[in-house]
Amino acid sequence: MNKAITNICLGLTAAAGTAAFLKWQNQGIRVTKYKYSSDDLPQGFSGFRIAHISDFHNDRHLGKKVATLTKAEKPDIIALTGDLFDCRKLNLDAGINLIRQLVKIAPVYYVRGNHEARIENTDDVTALLESMGVTVMENSKITLEKNGAAVTLMGAKDPRFYHSGKKGENGANQFRRRLSQLTENDSTFKLLLSHRPEFIHTYRNNNIDLALTGHAHGGQFGIPFTDYGVFVPNQGIFPPYAAGMKQMDNTTVVISRGIGNSGFPFRLFNRPEVVIIEFE
Repeated sequence: MNKAITNICLGLTAAAGTAAFLKWQNQGIRVTKYKYSSDDLPQGFSGFRIAHISDFHNDRHLGKKVATLTKAEKPDIIALTGDLFDCRKLNLDAGINLIRQLVKIAPVYYVRGNHEARIENTDDVTALLESMGVTVMENSKITLEKNGAAVTLMGAKDPRFYHSGKKGENGANQFRRRLSQLTENDSTFKLLLSHRPEFIHTYRNNNIDLALTGHAHGGQFGIPFTDYGVFVPNQGIFPPYAAGMKQMDNTTVVISRGIGNSGFPFRLFNRPEVVIIEFE
């Protein structure tokens, strides 16, 4: 009898430990910091800090923590790179509440992701965010200034917005064409907000200096101690661009692991993150 009770206690302890570990993997947000330097970056932007937040997916648990961690890092701007909302979760309050907190911290710049493209009233939601002080960047660009220097901030509209629903269509060609038009004859330092990391070749071909992206969720199940994961939509098994800072020639792409989950309900070895990028 005593042995049976011992085995039950050990089983319950193991189950409780596993549950606590999985909760930490999914709600234990970390701050990931990168230093970025480039010969083309204006000297006046040394020390400029960007808080990069992606794929919040209307998470009802983590909004307050995201805002608290972001505020503590004292960013100059906040970049949101899509899927703030989730087309599978029709209650948008969590995303709206996060925005209310973020706009009090620093200027917020936002590109929509593939999930926003599938929300029925997405333009009304976007208009609400704009009324709250968010700058929506979609096939548009503005100048950021610091210490007398300037860089160009650009935003790329997600390919899903060009998807008509026809079989085999994905909007990629339209995405490439619009980005080419946006960057044409622009010799400034170019900082791009775009949802998808798999277009790294397109960013390189258009002389983007630094692109901030999301979408990949770190591969959902991460390979421990690496920036690689198991599966990413549009990249497949063991994708090359799941998380981290990637380089292709003179183009750097930062890929956020994101905050929330979408179709798949949990992460493993792939904690959610707020990314901080500091220019040197």
